[in-house]
Amino acid sequence: VEECEWYVLGRFTNAGIVGYSQDSGRVSNLANVFPVIFFLVAALACLTTMTRMVEEQRTQIGALKALGFSRLAISKKYIGYAFSASLVGGILGLALGCTLIPLVIANAFNIMYAIPALEFKPQIGLYFGAVLAAVACTTGAALWACLSTLMAAPADLMRPRAPKAGKRVFLEHIRPLWRRLTFTWKVTMRNLFRYQRRFWMTVIGIGGCTALIVAGFGLHESIFSILNEQFDHVFRYDALLGLDAGQEELDAVERYLADSPWVEDYLQGSDILVEASTRGPAQSAYLRTVADQERFAQFIRLSHRLDGTPAVLTADGVVVTEKLAELLEVSPGDTITLEADGKRVEARVADIAENYAYHYIYVSEEYYRALFGKDARRNVMLLRYSEEAGEAESDAVSADLMALDGVDSYSYIATLRDNFTDSMEAIDYAVVIIITAAAALAFVVLYNLTNINITERVRELATLKVLGFFDREVTAYVYRENLFLTLFGIVLGLVMGRFLHAWMVLTVEVEMVMFGRTAPPYAYWLAAGLTVVFSIAVNVAAHYKLKKVDMVESLKTVE
Repeated sequence: VEECEWYVLGRFTNAGIVGYSQDSGRVSNLANVFPVIFFLVAALACLTTMTRMVEEQRTQIGALKALGFSRLAISKKYIGYAFSASLVGGILGLALGCTLIPLVIANAFNIMYAIPALEFKPQIGLYFGAVLAAVACTTGAALWACLSTLMAAPADLMRPRAPKAGKRVFLEHIRPLWRRLTFTWKVTMRNLFRYQRRFWMTVIGIGGCTALIVAGFGLHESIFSILNEQFDHVFRYDALLGLDAGQEELDAVERYLADSPWVEDYLQGSDILVEASTRGPAQSAYLRTVADQERFAQFIRLSHRLDGTPAVLTADGVVVTEKLAELLEVSPGDTITLEADGKRVEARVADIAENYAYHYIYVSEEYYRALFGKDARRNVMLLRYSEEAGEAESDAVSADLMALDGVDSYSYIATLRDNFTDSMEAIDYAVVIIITAAAALAFVVLYNLTNINITERVRELATLKVLGFFDREVTAYVYRENLFLTLFGIVLGLVMGRFLHAWMVLTVEVEMVMFGRTAPPYAYWLAAGLTVVFSIAVNVAAHYKLKKVDMVESLKTVE
């Protein structure tokens, strides 16, 4: 490959970022749908924020309208603010999306593919479309908020909007629960469900931040956990020896291995490259023969990922690794086509086994003979070292073996593992970015919504002070609402995080590697804990703002 071009923006199809993946159905569909969902959520958030901003200045807008200013002249202030903020944010986001994110994605593909260094080429049309979408979303929300407010008469605008009427909430119909609530908690529940828009925007905002944190920690664990799973759980051997030897040369290798103090056990086998296919594109896989399943299990463990039970290798079927089964869209009982050395055969899938790196198909020697009409040529040897053997001892064994006739190659599993680790270290930067952005977003969302909540209810809070509430009691009055909203948002975010993590894993995954599909429990605990910490920090900051609420506000006449 002399030149390759990365498409940073635009539809995620086989011609775009996932161009190297044959798994275009599910991944591309998710990648096409996700930006639409993201845009709709962003539009809803912008509409709510700009509506509240305009509502806070109802009196000023009413005075300007009464003085003869046109709707357009009044709207310029808010539309200009939204336009400038979205334009600057769009440009900053474009700079990040066109540099850091492609590097992270390229690093993921570098795990299995040798590709040239990225060459960033400007794509003005796509850049313009991305920024235009951000500007249109925010500016359109500001325009809608202004038009909906300016429809009212000046006299109505110069009065504060009448508070929503109190009404029974659904909790009141659960009488055993409602009777046990204190008066302050009853007031809190009524306030929460009276302002539905504020309730749901706060919950969605907190939930989104929690989901991002879950996805960030989960993505890190899903990527790096495969190293332990593949090279400790699935592969139980320490080195792979490639052979091209006759019987005498093979005997010499076996004598050396039997005499070596560092080699605990070894197993001969056959390992050939085949093309596996069904209805779609073919996938390259290693076909490994199994002579003795019990002894083979000491070197390679064939088991199911979800429950850990052994995968069953029958005399009339093959065991396919999980990612290959997904790409071929097969399940136990289906048939796949195998092509090797110019010969095509049909093999039945007996079971599906856990595996994370590369594709493997395991077949018994009897079934191999039935499929290809000949015995498998034993061209590999799996080695297990003693516990005392380290890298130096492995290098010594490798040097001795490579000096023997008939030995073609030597692969040390620890070295392969280190190569995978080095390839995936840059993904840590993406995880840090996700978690940092989620943390900042959580704090900003909580602070802004709490600040707006106080500003909208300043007369109500001032009245409470006049009635004798102490500062700590007024703070607790607001804290109880924030506490309930935070807990509700965390629960929603943990559910959202599970699906967001699954989507991110499928999007980052390349053909020859399967990442962990579930986020670890600690990701959920950390996400919930960090969100609570941010909520506490916001509440502490809000306490000082509540102390400054002037009691005279409650005595001012609306007229």
